[in-house]
Amino acid sequence: MENLPAKRSYEDDGTTSNSKERKKLNTSRYLTYDVLRIVFKYLNGMELSNASMVCRSWLEVANDEKRTRGGPICFIENLEMGVEYFNIQITEKLRIKPTLGLIFKAPRRLYSKQDCHCKILPKNCDAITLATFGILINDKEMESALDNIVCAFLPEIPDVTITIVAFSKYKVQHYRRMKKALSRHGTNGSKCLLLFCNQRGRALAQTAAGELQLCNKTVKPSVWGGVVKDLYVYNSKNPTSDDYVRFAFCVGITIVGSVDSWSIVMDESYKTKELVEQRLKLFKSHISLKKHSMGFMFACCERGENMFNERNVESSIFKKLFPDIPLVGCFGDGEFGETTIPTKSFNDKKNFWYHERSTVFLIITYG
Repeated sequence: MENLPAKRSYEDDGTTSNSKERKKLNTSRYLTYDVLRIVFKYLNGMELSNASMVCRSWLEVANDEKRTRGGPICFIENLEMGVEYFNIQITEKLRIKPTLGLIFKAPRRLYSKQDCHCKILPKNCDAITLATFGILINDKEMESALDNIVCAFLPEIPDVTITIVAFSKYKVQHYRRMKKALSRHGTNGSKCLLLFCNQRGRALAQTAAGELQLCNKTVKPSVWGGVVKDLYVYNSKNPTSDDYVRFAFCVGITIVGSVDSWSIVMDESYKTKELVEQRLKLFKSHISLKKHSMGFMFACCERGENMFNERNVESSIFKKLFPDIPLVGCFGDGEFGETTIPTKSFNDKKNFWYHERSTVFLIITYG
């Protein structure tokens, strides 16, 4: 059989006039690396993920763009336009591939399964929805917001393990799972616990907090959370199942690994702006921020405007001292927190994590 002539590659032979002419003609057809980088800057996380699957060169550009987006995402939306519109906004504003979402709902909005957002989240991103007594973002505290929702998402962070344990009754294995998660990496790396419950699960959460305190004498974890009206866990790994939304009395979230975190409790003795600012300045003096950071605030519903006779006091002071750190959070009816910085305050030496009439701040930083 007669051998067929081999096909000529444009790149293999650039010496012939035909090859040079082809290259001239095809130059305008291709998107260069620099052009793709400009285009990819405007893509949300889902669009960027889809673009990375087009070809190898696009994958390279997409990965370079992803490296510039390692920070957490937070935003506020209003549900007056409906849940479908809200879900579109989540998709548009998620410029990262999230691994954990916290969704703080306004106090008067009832939950329904139609409100579930897990179907639009990528796999391996679990989300917790908290029905709160009030919400906040940056220096705005909204204690009477009706249809607003504050969202916060953490991205995938190298060498960081996030574990979620949701339960509605006492079982020893739940505490063991959280204890095991907090024990990872030994004494190396930061350990952080987010602990939430509804009013029926208050005793469960207090028991969990007590058990975990006894188990973590070597490394003091940062602790943040509190009591809300209701909470729901979205199972993004199986969003088509009937139980993709799970109601729970109590949820513990452990964050362990290559992150640094600090938490501080403002008990009821910190009831003036001057005392709050003094306390947060002490907090700031012990913190060393990395490339990416996120702040969290959980305040008792008896604080805020009820205590200070004006709005936005504690959040505004936080943003004054940490202007570059996004702050999210809510109001509740009981708080979980631990002061992890050195302090001479007698109240900070109390051996329990549950508080009332307090505000708890948490900072997570990495990168």
